[in-house]
Amino acid sequence: MQAFVHHRAQALQITELHHAECVSALRLKQFRGECTATEATGTLKLLEDDIRAGVLQMVAVEWNQVWKQCRSLAEAHAALTGCRTLDALHVASALVLGAREFITSDHRQSACAIRAGLSVSDPTRAVR
Repeated sequence: MQAFVHHRAQALQITELHHAECVSALRLKQFRGECTATEATGTLKLLEDDIRAGVLQMVAVEWNQVWKQCRSLAEAHAALTGCRTLDALHVASALVLGAREFITSDHRQSACAIRAGLSVSDPTRAVR
């Protein structure tokens, strides 16, 4: 993932939702024994370093708009894609921010994003 992010010519926009998801995912990996506390903390430090360096750009969204878009996406696509609320919330955030590209390795998010008209990039299948 880090190679994918650093390979891009422009900063990746993330919201507080994405930031919280990264923290939660890493600590869940620690809980499951998939990484050590030191590894999780080190990875979170790299995330903070990328934010400070501008590789990742924290952006604010209007959450009422995001939630409305999320409900619309769920109504239009959940039965077809299996996307859950959090999946639709990520896609809705991208749409409200005016993104054209959506970056995910999650198949439900990907299916929802494609149906919503976004191009999708999977960082696990990109630059190594």
